[in-house]
Amino acid sequence: MTIRRRLSLSFAGLILLFGASIVVYLWSAHLRSVTMKRLDRTLHRQSDLLRIRQDLDNQQKEVALLSDLTTEAEQAPPNTAARQLFDEKLDSVTAEIAELKKLCLPEDADKINDLQSTYKNLSLAWRQFYDYLGQEQAWAIASLAKADPLSFRLLKTVLPQMQEKEAARVTSDEADFARVERLTNRISGTTFVISVLFAIAVGLLLSRSIVRGFAALQHGADLIGSMNLAYRIQLPGKDELGRFAGSFNTMAERLDIARKQLTEANDELARKNQEIRERQARELAMAATIQQGLMAMRMPDLPFASVRARNISCTEIGGDFYDVVPTEDGVAIIICDVSGKGISAAIMASMLQGMIRSELAAKVPLAEIVTQANRFFTQRDVAGKYATICIVSIDQDGRVEYVNCGHVAPVLVRSNSLERLDSNNAPVGLLAMMEYDSRSTELNPGDKLILVTDGVTEAANAADDMFGDENLESAAQAGDAFETVFAEVKQFCGETPLNDDCTVVEIAYLGVPEIVRAVSA
Repeated sequence: MTIRRRLSLSFAGLILLFGASIVVYLWSAHLRSVTMKRLDRTLHRQSDLLRIRQDLDNQQKEVALLSDLTTEAEQAPPNTAARQLFDEKLDSVTAEIAELKKLCLPEDADKINDLQSTYKNLSLAWRQFYDYLGQEQAWAIASLAKADPLSFRLLKTVLPQMQEKEAARVTSDEADFARVERLTNRISGTTFVISVLFAIAVGLLLSRSIVRGFAALQHGADLIGSMNLAYRIQLPGKDELGRFAGSFNTMAERLDIARKQLTEANDELARKNQEIRERQARELAMAATIQQGLMAMRMPDLPFASVRARNISCTEIGGDFYDVVPTEDGVAIIICDVSGKGISAAIMASMLQGMIRSELAAKVPLAEIVTQANRFFTQRDVAGKYATICIVSIDQDGRVEYVNCGHVAPVLVRSNSLERLDSNNAPVGLLAMMEYDSRSTELNPGDKLILVTDGVTEAANAADDMFGDENLESAAQAGDAFETVFAEVKQFCGETPLNDDCTVVEIAYLGVPEIVRAVSA
């Protein structure tokens, strides 16, 4: 019997086993597909419920925030854009509930109908609250009172019950899928073992010459597979095995050529990647240099006060900045912390710095400066960025006006007391309808004002403890408060690197100079 015939018979047997394997595979694939679809549908419902619950929670927080702002101060009616955004959020949740309804099982019809009906009433009450906000406060509060039990029922009863039921279904479907997978794997493994045993039997029945030929082929294939592409299988016969060995040798030769070409291509790719990394590093270094240059200012020589400032960035490009701007009556100090780090934060910081400086030069009131900045950024898509800002204006006679927008409260150190300059203003770029107000105080000769970013108060040590306001106030009362703050932060953190930019500005009020008093007299 020729090699071709022997191989043909063996191939026919393998074809039969292969056909059986295909049947088993199709059957197991069908079972897996059915269970996977059921599991996928359940997971989609679970995901939709989680998203609906999160959106409802966010909307309730937004309504609660508007309600708090309404009770604290007279609230102007919301602008059209804010109302439209609020309505879009409500409509989005309505659409999500409708999508969930399509995925629900018939047995959940009552639950989803209850969810849909309750949210319809809740959204109506919230829309009425928004309609009356800033116009009819009593009606607005009544609408909010109507909405609270509905939102509480959705968030605490209806949605949790549905999520619990879907979680149980997920567990059940996962168990079904695992059971099907074990069964199909067992059957596939059995088919594979039978195929291997048949192949072994065929090999044992082949003649010694064929076995030796295959041994030579196996040895050559192992060497070639281990990337010894210079090896060539030596089979002088002209039969099928000889031609097979020739094919292996041709493959090895082509693989050797392809490997050399691939090595050259990888080397070229590595070179280009290195060039790209170097170019990016140069661009980042240039951006960092520009940012430091914007803050590397020469402190103005003020007869009534001394100012010191320093910024330590935890990355090459940070989101903190400070500025000292002389005015006709004294000086204005700006300190800002943009959320996040990197180039995006630096861009927003640079824009804020330019806007505030130009507004100060135009003698715009401090509250109006931050209001305009807030309006500018909330009307644009800035990828969720916002900034905490504190602007302090000090006149030569010690009068102080400041506006604090969610920033770390500055520390005012007097001869026998310590105060914090805080306010209820929100960060800039967070709430479109926010109105800002400024406050005032007085400085006496010898008083010091310390401004920092949250990179100081939130600096953490190895135990994940934060530096905090108490340590800041203690350092601010030292003789050299400016250097003491940096020294205390460094000692507190130890070997732990900073996780945020640190900026400190110190203003020591010296009092009205004698020559100014004489001119005023």
